[in-house]
This record gives sequence, C-alpha cells and structure tokens, in this order.
Amino acid sequence: MNVLFVSPFLPYPGVPHAGGKLVYFHLQTLARKHSVHLVSRYFPGEERHFGRLRKMIGGLDLVPAPGPVNAGSVPSTWETVWSYYRLIRKAGEIVTRETFDVCQLEFTETGVFWVSPRDVPAILTCHDIIAKPSFRRYEASRGISKAVPWCIWKTRHMMEKKVVLKFSRVFTLSEEDREWAERLYPKGSFRVLRYPGGLGFTDQPRREVPGRILFLGALNRPQNIESLQYFWEKVWPAVRERVPDAEFRVVGGGLPREMERKMSGDPRIVVTGFVENIEEEYKSTSVFVAPILTGGGVIVKILDALAAGVPVVTTPYGNEGIRAREGKEILVADNPNSFTTNVISLLEHSGLRDSLGWAGKVFVEQNFSPDMFISVLEETYNGLGR
Repeated sequence: MNVLFVSPFLPYPGVPHAGGKLVYFHLQTLARKHSVHLVSRYFPGEERHFGRLRKMIGGLDLVPAPGPVNAGSVPSTWETVWSYYRLIRKAGEIVTRETFDVCQLEFTETGVFWVSPRDVPAILTCHDIIAKPSFRRYEASRGISKAVPWCIWKTRHMMEKKVVLKFSRVFTLSEEDREWAERLYPKGSFRVLRYPGGLGFTDQPRREVPGRILFLGALNRPQNIESLQYFWEKVWPAVRERVPDAEFRVVGGGLPREMERKMSGDPRIVVTGFVENIEEEYKSTSVFVAPILTGGGVIVKILDALAAGVPVVTTPYGNEGIRAREGKEILVADNPNSFTTNVISLLEHSGLRDSLGWAGKVFVEQNFSPDMFISVLEETYNGLGR
C-alpha cells in the first residue's frame, strides 16, 4: 500500500513523550511492508532526525512548529492552531499530486482541519478521547461553577464528534476509550489498537534501589502537578515516617520553581528535572506511584512501569484504560490512606514487590504486546477495501 502518514509530532528514535514513541513505532511498522509518505510538524532542534527518517520511508514533508509554548497565552495558542492548519494544508497538497491507498492521521487535534480526499479511506488514531476528562470535571463541579466546565465539555464533545465522523476507521488505545467513544459518537467506526507497553526496554534487567519511590511525568501539565501534589502532601509524610530510608524521586521537566524550592527542603526527595533515559528510572525503582485524579486514555507511564516489572500503585482512573487485576497485577487506591498503606506494604515486603512486579510484567506481555498491535494494524488496513 501507499500510505500518507500525518503526525503533529516528529517521530524519531528516543522521542521523549509517550505519544511520540507510539507514532514512531506505528511508522516503523508500516514502513516494513508499505510505502509511507510522512507529513509532520517539527520543533527547533529536531532537524538532526530528518536524514534517518528519509532513509526509512518513501517521502518526507515537514512543517515548522512554534517554539516553547506559553500555556494560556493567546498568541501561543494561535501559533499552535496555525501550525496544525499548515500541517493539514501541506498534507492536502501531497494528496492532490500523488496516489495513496490510505491516509493515516495521529491525534484528534490533527483531524480538525482535515478534509478526506474522495475515494481514499482515512484512519485516525485517537490517543485519548478528549471529551471524557472534560465531562468528568463537569460532573464533579457544583452550583454556579458548573457553567464553565459545561461549556468546555460541550465544546470538546462537538469538536471531537465532528473530527471522528470524518474517518473510515478510528483507533482508540484502550477498551475503555472505545466504550466511551461508542457512547459519545455512535455513528463512528472504532477499533482498539493497544499501546505496546515498554517499547524498547522490556528485556533489560532490573537494578532495584531499595526504598526508591518513583513519580514520573511532564511537570508543566496541570494534571501531573495535581497528581504530584496529592502524593507529596497526602501520602509521602506518612510513608516517610514509617519508612525513614525511603526516597521519593520526582522525574520530569517543568516543575514550578516554588514547588521545587519547597520539595528541596526534604533531603529524602530527589527532583531530577528532565531525564533523557527514563527506562533506567523504571528499572531502578522499588515502587512506581501514579495517583491519577481525572483520567484520560491509557496512562502509558503505568503501562511502561508494569512492563519493566515494577510494582505500581495507582487510582481507579489510572487503571481503567489498562484493566489489570487489582491486588494481583496492580494495587489500586481511591483515597490517601489506602494509597499510603499500599506504598508502605510494598516498601516493607520484598516478596510482595517481586510477585506483583512479575505479574504486572506478564499481564502487559499478554495484553499489550507489539505483536498484537501489528496484527490489528495489518488486519484493519487490509480490510479497508472490502
């Protein structure tokens, strides 16, 4: 097949964010059997990857993306929107001059400006059902304060509905997101394309540092700050009191300076900032914590921790897109006291850590393997013309 592949993020080896890793794996998988023309945005500093991509695929067209985005800034928002428009305009130009069997788009936002060419099926990968967390925030609000969350929920719902109905097929990354999508957009055609857990590092040995607790995330995102604050304020004090030698390791760039200053006052907290090789962080920790409070699609960092054989403590929202067995393959807590109890139990009992870590690793291998991803992908592509 001749495939037009459109991504808002440049896919390359070592890309630091989960969505980019999946896009690169997706691109690699297609390139092994098909001719692929990639159209992508790129950020300053990513130019060094162009040569390798040109060797791997049949065609490459690129659109510059804006530099560092100032969250909440109107000019920054418009620059980002304009870059998405130019990305799709570039893809449209290529579709008019070349013949393709299928168009593959990544991320819901990429589909906003997309106009499907006649007689060419198009597929969208929804890395998250973006209306879901907005609906939950609206449901959780009370009184007159419900007005703003309601407007955000309705806006995202209408936008996402308009996007998904443009496509012949829509991939979600979990059963949970597929079920939500089918309820919200019953006229859409959805299929689960499960994110392969632990891409590139599941065969590496564990080198556990006893007592180490890992929190990982991009700390310029409000939902990650919310999760970190939850653990730091409501769980960590009791853990530190019960297990004085415990170390709380916070990995990720963008932590607000005031929060970093306060955390630095505790000698048992290590704030690393951005780390290039997060696989080493997974491999060395005793317990991975992910107190997810709002919920999205598959929480890839949890999936990666499980794939690395690390015991995980999370919330119901953290596990909903993964659906590991509670108490068997993952520990789940819906309040600070339970979360604290689970973390302490793992720190104090090496046997529990080993058994939970091993079961989680096996679960990912059986349910989120690269082979399953490839099988669903090929079956879907082959079925488009039927």
